[in-house]
Amino acid sequence: MAYLKQKDYLYTKNDPEASKEDTLSLLDQVTEQNELLEDIKKEFPLNEDLDIGGTKPAINVFNEIDNKKYDYNLSLNNLENLDFKRVARGSNNYRLVFSVVSEEDKTTLIPNVETIYDAKKKLLDLLLEINKFSDFMLKNDKRKELVDELTNLSKDKDINDKIFNFRFISSKDDGTEHEFLRSVVTQNRYKTYDNPIILYISLILIHNLSKTTKKDFYLDSMHVSDSTLDASFLEKSGMKIDKDIIVTTGLIISNSELGDGAAKFNAVYKVENTDGKKVTVIRDELATINHGNNPDTIKEKLKKLENLEQNRKDTILAVKEIKWSKKIKRDDVLKLMALISHVRNVPSRLKDSMKKSIDQIDLTKQAYNVLGIFDKLDGFLEEEDPDIALILESKFNEWLTRF
Repeated sequence: MAYLKQKDYLYTKNDPEASKEDTLSLLDQVTEQNELLEDIKKEFPLNEDLDIGGTKPAINVFNEIDNKKYDYNLSLNNLENLDFKRVARGSNNYRLVFSVVSEEDKTTLIPNVETIYDAKKKLLDLLLEINKFSDFMLKNDKRKELVDELTNLSKDKDINDKIFNFRFISSKDDGTEHEFLRSVVTQNRYKTYDNPIILYISLILIHNLSKTTKKDFYLDSMHVSDSTLDASFLEKSGMKIDKDIIVTTGLIISNSELGDGAAKFNAVYKVENTDGKKVTVIRDELATINHGNNPDTIKEKLKKLENLEQNRKDTILAVKEIKWSKKIKRDDVLKLMALISHVRNVPSRLKDSMKKSIDQIDLTKQAYNVLGIFDKLDGFLEEEDPDIALILESKFNEWLTRF
């Protein structure tokens, strides 16, 4: 999925730690939620500079995502001038466009809004359960009839009084401000635990873990967009599990502002050898923050991460069980190709490229071991959508147990 803005950070040796002020500045990006912010600061206090390498430049990169974000609680009755705009060929090729007006006097609050991401589907399904119907009508050149139907439904009091949380975002293009609807979520469940809050909590959590376990961590990589966050924290010192193989453990955090989902904390490990072959693998989901949780509930859930040291030991034992130096045979290649074929929610073009890459290996000319073959697969994820990378890195853990 292409976002309005997205940035990446990759750790470079000796990248500095963030100061207390740098870290607290993340919460300055959160507006109109003073009570929530006070609760967050109370449950996750910070009284010193961070001790996590790379966090200062990572926060600087994070702050480059500066789109204005704002929410309104609205019903269908607040939407006027509903229409559909073709933006591309193929599926999902229409955006819903509309203006937002006040309930009382119909004053325009936001003119010329367009849906992005899955907002069209979420709006039409949550409010009216007609997204598939709308796609059918648009596909059959019945846009006018569809718009007329939506206009009629918006006048139905039994339908248009359902209120939802509409999540808007602004983007400037050549000096012109554009307003987009990026999501619609259930009003009663949703608290806006957006990326700045999740990153802040993550940094406090890793900082405290570092002090408790006496292990140094660094922020290995981060991908942040206007609506999503993925950050990977690793130990600075790995453990040698074979004469030339080192395993490094850590945590990966992912969050989305686009739905009623959850921020997830997963155990992650990286295996590499002295030849530069490597693979990153997501192992276990350790904790989640559901959008809607209170800060004290979040803190209680994150207590599961206090067992990080035990999880680290379990991870190392599991990694030792894998025969990383095992020579790959043709049957192994075919088995892996079949496993790739059956992965869901991954683009066919990526699966085809991965299968083609390992299918072309001539095992008569070059011997491959398990780490070597997974290094090839890992290489496909370097420029891939982070959401897709997370799916495949989780699958790597499952596939590696077969070796």
